[in-house]
Amino acid sequence: MEAEIKLAIDAASVAQIKKLPVLRDHAVTKPQEREHVDRYFDSADFGLWQHGFALRVRSVDGRHVQTLKGGGSTLAGLHQRTELEQDIASEQPDLDVFERQLREALPQLAKAAMPVLAPVFVNRSKRSAWMIALPDGTQVECALDIGELRHGERSVPVRELELEIKQGDPLILYQLAQQVHAALPVRLENVSKAERGYALAGAEAARGIKATPVELKRKASMGDALGAILVNCLEQMQANERGVAAGGVESLHQMRVGLRRLRAALAMVRDMVQLPEETAAGIDWLAGELGDARNWDVFIESVLPALPVPDEHLPALERVLVASREEAQRHHNKVRSAIGSARYTTLMLSLGAWIAGEGWQQAGLPSEPLAQKVKKAAPLLVQHAAARVRKRARAYDLHRPECLHKVRIAAKKERYAREFFDAIGHGKRAARRHDLLADMQDELGTINDSNVARELVGQLRERVPQEVALLGFIEGVLAARAMQALPRARRHVKQRLRDKASF
Repeated sequence: MEAEIKLAIDAASVAQIKKLPVLRDHAVTKPQEREHVDRYFDSADFGLWQHGFALRVRSVDGRHVQTLKGGGSTLAGLHQRTELEQDIASEQPDLDVFERQLREALPQLAKAAMPVLAPVFVNRSKRSAWMIALPDGTQVECALDIGELRHGERSVPVRELELEIKQGDPLILYQLAQQVHAALPVRLENVSKAERGYALAGAEAARGIKATPVELKRKASMGDALGAILVNCLEQMQANERGVAAGGVESLHQMRVGLRRLRAALAMVRDMVQLPEETAAGIDWLAGELGDARNWDVFIESVLPALPVPDEHLPALERVLVASREEAQRHHNKVRSAIGSARYTTLMLSLGAWIAGEGWQQAGLPSEPLAQKVKKAAPLLVQHAAARVRKRARAYDLHRPECLHKVRIAAKKERYAREFFDAIGHGKRAARRHDLLADMQDELGTINDSNVARELVGQLRERVPQEVALLGFIEGVLAARAMQALPRARRHVKQRLRDKASF
């Protein structure tokens, strides 16, 4: 299993990478520069790629190596993949070798008819590679790739540093990447060259990626389960980075969902686990950036189209919509800048290292709850989340929208907690409780969306002051809707309180 971290660098920093003390002082070999030509092959329907694998023939100095690579996972830039390779005679795939590789890596595909292979894209780059040996005996190969990916007339640049573990614990790569980033800001590259190349070839478009079910073993400890949950949340966030960078509204929404799930998971175990303060502050910062952009998207896509605007105000509505889109674009640009920033890389590296290294074990907090079997611990955590919903609903003044909003947040955390532990099973009553929580969120969400939208209307007064009449009308409609929804929402909450939560 290959384990490596990929760091994207800008053009101005390329010449400085090899000179960094952390990579130069521990070098045990001199950088060797070679020209690589990597040709990727697949069937016409991208069958290999649909199964998460890529077939590559690398040509270097007259040598040709065929590699079937894929599967595994990516966590905060740390790529772990199955990699099967063999020397072959030419730059074209050896079909006998391919069949053997396929039987080992993808037996379900090997049983079907052998796919007809054709070129998909080419990676041409100059690679400077050298080995470093750290004081603890860890050996890492450093590879600086400069070149381009090309499909027909289309191309994208390649500028990345790969740190691949050759001997030692892969977690050391996080520490090494953090030292590189501290000396020379880089960006985590969660997307492989194969993913970028297939995107260039039109095999897949950036889209919003929803969360996948958390895979838990019934005999796992709560600590193991927590690690799996946090990895799942972080993977959802990272899977949407490319879509967010492309301006995708749904990608931004799903990245925000992944972050909210991560925060909910940490809140669920806050008595057992303590995140480092700097990392927690980074999470709050990112949540604010994503939240502002998402509020404008909801305003444009859901709130404005549903308003009963008279025909005579439609020209004014169009001007308001234009101003709203400009605000949304401004916030999307801020999010893209945030994701490309040094602070984001610092956050992802620290969060990835903390999760992969099970940082909660060194937090100095009692370890007994985390040592429990998840089957025993999960029901208690879910029941505590349900108790917080009841406590807030009974303690707050449900005539006040801000109090209902707090109940909604607690209900969402309980629903996430139930979803985290779906894999270990629960009864029909628990499934019904999950559905009731979803319904309650929808009811309370109407009020929250109206209140947030009114705040955005206030901001629009500065952007389009000439449309004061329409903005006043919109504000009035939103206020009336929130008031009309309050009694129904209160009844909804009280009815749900009578439901006996179970796991």
